[in-house]
Amino acid sequence: MPPSDYIRTRELSQEPSNSNNESYFKVVDYQPYFPNLSVSASDISSVKHAALVLVYSSLLLRNSNNGGQIDNGEAEHQKRLTNFLAQVSSAEVSSELSCTKVTGGITNALFRVSGFLSINSLPVPADFDSVLVRIFGAEGMIDRDIETSTYAALCHADIAYKYMGRFSNGRIEGWLDGYHPLQNQDLADESTSLEIAKEMARLHCLFQLPEGELRDHHCGTELDVISVGLWDQLSSWMEQAKGYSEFKTANDTERARALQLDKIETEVKTIIQSFTAQVEEENDSGDSTASICGSSKPNVVFCHNDLLLANIMRNKATGHIQLIDFEYGGSNYAAFDMANHFNEYAGGTTTQDNGVPDYTRFPDSERQKKFCVEYVKMTKRLESMKSDITDNDDQKEMVVEEDEDIMKEAIELLSHVQKFILVNHLYWGLWAVNQAAEEGCDEFDYLTYASNRFNEYYVKKSEWEAK
Repeated sequence: MPPSDYIRTRELSQEPSNSNNESYFKVVDYQPYFPNLSVSASDISSVKHAALVLVYSSLLLRNSNNGGQIDNGEAEHQKRLTNFLAQVSSAEVSSELSCTKVTGGITNALFRVSGFLSINSLPVPADFDSVLVRIFGAEGMIDRDIETSTYAALCHADIAYKYMGRFSNGRIEGWLDGYHPLQNQDLADESTSLEIAKEMARLHCLFQLPEGELRDHHCGTELDVISVGLWDQLSSWMEQAKGYSEFKTANDTERARALQLDKIETEVKTIIQSFTAQVEEENDSGDSTASICGSSKPNVVFCHNDLLLANIMRNKATGHIQLIDFEYGGSNYAAFDMANHFNEYAGGTTTQDNGVPDYTRFPDSERQKKFCVEYVKMTKRLESMKSDITDNDDQKEMVVEEDEDIMKEAIELLSHVQKFILVNHLYWGLWAVNQAAEEGCDEFDYLTYASNRFNEYYVKKSEWEAK
């Protein structure tokens, strides 16, 4: 379903007959959306309540077994939900459900709500005990209608994990039992790095945005051309950052001035011009398939764009890698996704790091090359499987050996990645400035993080110019 269905649902929720009814909902992206139901991160009871409402409604939808529609209509669903909530007192909910805050995220407030296996009055018995409650942050920086609709599509494609519905200021997702976010020491293990390369290739190769409004947003409306929003986003965040005359505190205002955003703006304009001018030159020459980074064809795909450690989960028993938190995802250059991941080796985004990355952990050239080789090999396997799927119902994954062509493609890809490492520092540095202005630096020092990202940009730029 299109993201605009969220807008229409909010409009309907404000009609006199619905405005005071927190149980009012519509089915959007095959799951319930409750636009009048809000959650406070400081009120655990509201977190539990939202989880219960969304889980009940999601299970009722599943039980209807009617392609995302509700037997007897949404009015009947609301009636059943109202009766259920009337029978379940707040005390009962508090005793049966537990709620713990999930650490590691700085954009959103995250909670794990558990105990659904013990609730007997659900429409069907739950086959899970826990869910993740995500309360949205970064207000104004992320279009949550687009982002939620994209997440639902990723879940439908078996890339992301379980979308279960949305409330006014957040949503409910499945809880990954047995999985834990990667830690810094995990990246020292080469095999872990190679598994991440494979999962990144899987995202880039297998996920296709559904036709219609969502695809038009991410890819543009021009036929046979996929637009990339990176440069517009970078320009927009630059303009936003320069627009703040004051931050949350006088000290933050002074620290923001010390970042010399006028100088950063010059860097942003220069780097955008250097990339886009090459595209225009290639288009004028009639080579519509040439890459902005070289002579190879462009590799514009759906990227995660934020593959830091906290967004990479691993099952301790099986070793399976699961990517999470796609809220910055969109059509972009595959090389940007890799550059971002390599930069994230340095960390800096946890509350413990508090904005201070350790760039001694940045992967060396050999590790980067091995990552690119594994990515290219996995891409070849997946492309072969997709091309053969109609001819061979019993297909098996093709084994791709490392040869001269694979190595050549990987080395060229790595040269692209090196350029996007610079862009990536500017990208997240500006993001951090805007986060500091909107949310302050009490819980996380966004301005320290911005300063470190900009400083590393100049370091990498000097290294690049010295080559």
